Amino acid sequence: MFEGIFLEKEIKEKLSELKEIDKDMYDYLLNKKIEFNKFKVLKRTVEQTIKRYLARILGYQKAAIKEYPMKFIEEYKKRMTVKELIDNINRPSHKKKIVYVTGSPTYNIVRQSICLRKEGYETILLMETNLSFINFLEKHFDIVYVFNSIYTLSYIIKEAKPYLIHVQGATPSSNHFGILAKLLSNSKVVFNFNDIPSTAIVKEDIESMWNKEDVKLDLFSERFACERCDGLIFGYSAEVRERIKSRYPINIPMLEFHSYPCDEFMSEDSGKYSDRDGKVHIVQGGMVAPSHTPEKFKRDGMYYKLIEVLTRQGICFDMYVVARRIKRDYEDYISLSEKNPLFRFNGGLLLDQATKEFGKYDFGAILIYYDEKKAEIFYKRKVFIEENRGMRVSDRFFTYLEAGLPILISDNYLYGAMLVKEYGMGIVVSKNDLNNLSEIINSYDREKLRGNVKRARQELSMKRHIGRLIAFYEQVVEGKYESKL
Repeated sequence: MFEGIFLEKEIKEKLSELKEIDKDMYDYLLNKKIEFNKFKVLKRTVEQTIKRYLARILGYQKAAIKEYPMKFIEEYKKRMTVKELIDNINRPSHKKKIVYVTGSPTYNIVRQSICLRKEGYETILLMETNLSFINFLEKHFDIVYVFNSIYTLSYIIKEAKPYLIHVQGATPSSNHFGILAKLLSNSKVVFNFNDIPSTAIVKEDIESMWNKEDVKLDLFSERFACERCDGLIFGYSAEVRERIKSRYPINIPMLEFHSYPCDEFMSEDSGKYSDRDGKVHIVQGGMVAPSHTPEKFKRDGMYYKLIEVLTRQGICFDMYVVARRIKRDYEDYISLSEKNPLFRFNGGLLLDQATKEFGKYDFGAILIYYDEKKAEIFYKRKVFIEENRGMRVSDRFFTYLEAGLPILISDNYLYGAMLVKEYGMGIVVSKNDLNNLSEIINSYDREKLRGNVKRARQELSMKRHIGRLIAFYEQVVEGKYESKL
């Protein structure tokens, strides 16, 4: 718990380079994010340690209340200390060790880890939040370590000597991890954009939702990653990548790499809901804007009209949302599901569970149905930034492939729609098409669509693409930037 407590001076010295670039960001990072106040660090460490182990016990072991203290002690004794973690990373091995650093893990790095391990790599995950599926993560990484403070993370990064550090960024919580990794570690650092802050939403809008200094740090972190890290990974199309290159003086390798489907999560057809009632069943998984989110920030998260349009055609539409506080955050959707027998609103599932459950549906949805007047306001306010809009393929796209589902996708999602057309693995629809979706679906050969999905998920599989990621890693570590990936 106290490891690294005396390295404050060394960490500050290594980060002092930021002063010359942006002193305000340097001060904010050190004083608000890392928090060198020993008492605050100790308090947060104790709080997060308790939460971490109680979450595991309460969430998975379902022990009787009287057993909790003993279970907690058992878990606490089994924990890995920071020193043990660093010793594990630095211990000589014939395996190359990849350290993933992230706030909340996403499924793309889980899929990567599975295939990297098969190729002889060792993967270590350093994570901060989203403890509810730590048991799931421990199946797919060699080591999973939950750091209790940014101070602890800084110490680990400084002392560990892996083959490579892979930072999975996220707005607004963890893009600055790229700064810490690059300035504190002697290892090469790859930064993986989950979303690109400057192209996601207007700065003034974010500042009204989040802390202004966090927004500034996020945008600064984007620039730092592009200009100073050793490699960049994007889940976007080549067009977005080229626009980013025109914005920053980037002279490091860049790789377009998606959350490709993984064999471990492939689901075979084990019966459809439609076999029982003859109705078309559509599922949507992923993020949904909570009920209390201001209207101007919901963007394509406005699903009320979509629910109405689909269900009035007799289509069954189910949503699975990634959230823990369903009743608190989604009162409106819960109310709709209670009134509409063709609409169900459910909590999220772990990936291995989701692909099995989704496999019972007929289609996976990536659909939007918005009011044109409101959409025009969004466009004028540049909420949909042109260089970003529709150029990213979401995790849910590949989850549907793992589930064996043909995809229903709105034509606004340009990149995903292009892939759907290329592989014939679904139906691309306009907003007007949604009003006649039942007829459109019935005009397609569903067996043929499912066959195309199986072909597509093999051609787009992680095992088929992992070689590109490995070649990219090698290029970064060796410092040979002339080859094109």
